[in-house]
Amino acid sequence: MRMIEINEYDESSMQLAKPVCDSKRRVLLGSGSKLHPKYLEKLIQMGIKYVFVEDSSSKGISLDEMLDMPTWMDIITVVERSFNSVVTNKPLPIVDLQVAVKKLIEEIKKRDAIMLIPTTAVDSLLTPFAHTVNVTLIALQIGKKIGLTNSALNDLGIGCLLHDIGKSKTNVKEEHPEAGFNIIRSNRELSLMSAHIAYQHHERLDGTGYPRNLSENDIIEYAQICSIANDYDNFVSIEGVVPHEAIERIMTFSDTKYSHSLVAAFSQGIISYPPGTNVKLNIGTGIVTRVESNPHRPIVKLHKLLKEVDLNKQPTIVIESILKEKVV
Repeated sequence: MRMIEINEYDESSMQLAKPVCDSKRRVLLGSGSKLHPKYLEKLIQMGIKYVFVEDSSSKGISLDEMLDMPTWMDIITVVERSFNSVVTNKPLPIVDLQVAVKKLIEEIKKRDAIMLIPTTAVDSLLTPFAHTVNVTLIALQIGKKIGLTNSALNDLGIGCLLHDIGKSKTNVKEEHPEAGFNIIRSNRELSLMSAHIAYQHHERLDGTGYPRNLSENDIIEYAQICSIANDYDNFVSIEGVVPHEAIERIMTFSDTKYSHSLVAAFSQGIISYPPGTNVKLNIGTGIVTRVESNPHRPIVKLHKLLKEVDLNKQPTIVIESILKEKVV
């Protein structure tokens, strides 16, 4: 199984490896289905840009670093309910949020590095909620890398899962952090630290962020972690930047937007070349099959030789570029 951009789908050689659902989680196309042109057009209209497929190239590819789709969708549903609760002036589903964060902590502890399901792999109506789940995954991964305790990871996770909750109260970009802060702090079951994550996740070390132009040590570390995760998911999911370039973008903001130590922790836990990526090496072309000891040096199956090379054990072999499906 591998993930591809929907415009790379080839009906003659591929079938769906995971079902495609609408915003109500109703299955539109099941695993094993073919994407006929009329279905393809419908999915594109829904804002879906990625699908999971099986084909001859996907044999031997592992997506173990990715959260399974049902769990991801379950937590998206919890976030959607949380946003709707604010809109309708009902209590937040606190217990469900806490269970969701506990599950995400368990998931990141299973993995040395993670890869995301892009938020554009689901109906666009779910994209804002999928974004918060992805942000939480990345943030918890960073938190794990810097040695946060379970209690601290829980506060970080709740704050990140609700970092955009203020958007259910206001459409003004500069106002949603404070609105989110007020929503979270009004719930005594939730930590004030989580509320400050929502309040400060758009602040920058250099003082040019919003809403309060905080700088340096005035910004809590957890909010910086959320900021890194927020930017990375936006780069990958919304702008369509490939992971290794998105990581480089984050690194360019080291010590201006985020602290160097947090950027370093981030880079240790995010995969640069996800399994299923077609790559051009300095010795030929291939496809990434899995990631083991180094998140930036994967194992690649060479197309012509039909054998695998572990780039972490072959320092002279380098990835020169990513290839689109049609190039291979």
